[in-house]
Amino acid sequence: MASSGRRFAPFVLAAVALIAQPPGWLDGLPGEGRIACGSAGRLLSDPGATLAAPDVPKPAYLTPICPGPFGLNVTRIADDPGRPLLLPDARGTWGADARHHYSKDQPWSADGRLLALQNSGSPHQLFVDGETYAPRLGRCRDYAYGDDRWHPAPTHAHERINVRDRDLTWFDVVTCTTTRRWTLPFPVVGLGMGEGNVSFDGRYVALSDGRRAFLVDMDPQPPFAPYPTQRIGPALDVTDCGVSSGCRIDWVSVSPSGDYLVVAFQGDYLRIYDIAPATLAFAPRPLPAGAANCHGTPAGGFIYDVGHADMTLNPFDGKADIIVGQEHCHNAGRVVAGKLLGRVMMVRLRDGAITPLTDPTNEAYPNHVSTRNSDRLGWAYVSYYPAPGKRFSDEIVAVKLDGSKAVERFAHSRTDRTNCYRCEAHAVPSRDGRRVLWASNWMVAGAGTGARSVIQAYVVDTRPDTAK
Repeated sequence: MASSGRRFAPFVLAAVALIAQPPGWLDGLPGEGRIACGSAGRLLSDPGATLAAPDVPKPAYLTPICPGPFGLNVTRIADDPGRPLLLPDARGTWGADARHHYSKDQPWSADGRLLALQNSGSPHQLFVDGETYAPRLGRCRDYAYGDDRWHPAPTHAHERINVRDRDLTWFDVVTCTTTRRWTLPFPVVGLGMGEGNVSFDGRYVALSDGRRAFLVDMDPQPPFAPYPTQRIGPALDVTDCGVSSGCRIDWVSVSPSGDYLVVAFQGDYLRIYDIAPATLAFAPRPLPAGAANCHGTPAGGFIYDVGHADMTLNPFDGKADIIVGQEHCHNAGRVVAGKLLGRVMMVRLRDGAITPLTDPTNEAYPNHVSTRNSDRLGWAYVSYYPAPGKRFSDEIVAVKLDGSKAVERFAHSRTDRTNCYRCEAHAVPSRDGRRVLWASNWMVAGAGTGARSVIQAYVVDTRPDTAK
């Protein structure tokens, strides 16, 4: 279970902002490039090897290194605290906390041209080049952002889907214009309590005030009238869930297909609801009586508990909606439903079927899971806690969704996350899954060059070609 109040709260609104940019301003930007690493394009895939993290000094800003044992290109994309942050039309300052938002929030725009960071300096909302990582944009002056995400469609590539109180908007951060707006029936807490996502086509979003939840169809399609027609579904109190220990909402989200609403309660109790497309009303989905779980009942829509989880479509199962996360019924190493469970679990939403994705033998404990690789379905990206001597200790690993327990191993996060939420890696892949962004204070196996209070963004790049 994630700690409360940590998911989406942005830094204080930026003092530095940019005016709208002219068409084509992103074209032909220079970049610092990448170096050729000996293992580029050849990811380590042995799931059984225990890989110690050698001491590696923290890389300089925008200076790639190739740390062992992975040998992949790693770049620090945030400069040191107090250093000037140069934007095309403004100046700012890098802060001691300059990193992405969260593992379930895709930082790259749909076209890959921009990457969103949070910065404790100024501007507080920062967009860097998606390829070179050079700073490009601060917050537009009239953008009252609260909790926002990139629109996932290339046709809206530079628009942020933003929620603040009763205001839901689409905002283009390049032209500094609001492109769509809805007034909500009551104030809500971020996008799905801060951990929600929109459907993969960018059409549906689920919102909540911590007790009630409802859906918005942001892009109505025939037979419904198109936007600006407003399609907002009825609100339902989802806290009356029938679990004796109570049901306090952690997050809500629509599934990638838009067919289901998922409500996660504190303790990682997960409940699935069917959505009625015509009305956007929703009701608990009855699951097969034999579906494995540990809280609530399958008949009431409760599936197996998974923590720090993310949803995607499974290409090995007809693109079924699934959720992947930490095994949270405390059955790792045991046989459940005829399967030996590891610490990373996949659950199919339509019927609650479970699939272990890792082997529990000498496995470190996973921290967060991300499936933001929407253009490379079939993998979930996991950041693991440090556990010297165990497999995947402090690693960023992709696990395959076919149940084969195949893996791809990317990097050590080298971050000391002890009692420090923002120090957690929160690894998140690019849409094509070839790069992974994470946060680190470089305090683990960092050759004494890190600082606990300095948290910065890093990217590991598996692409073998040189920079364009």
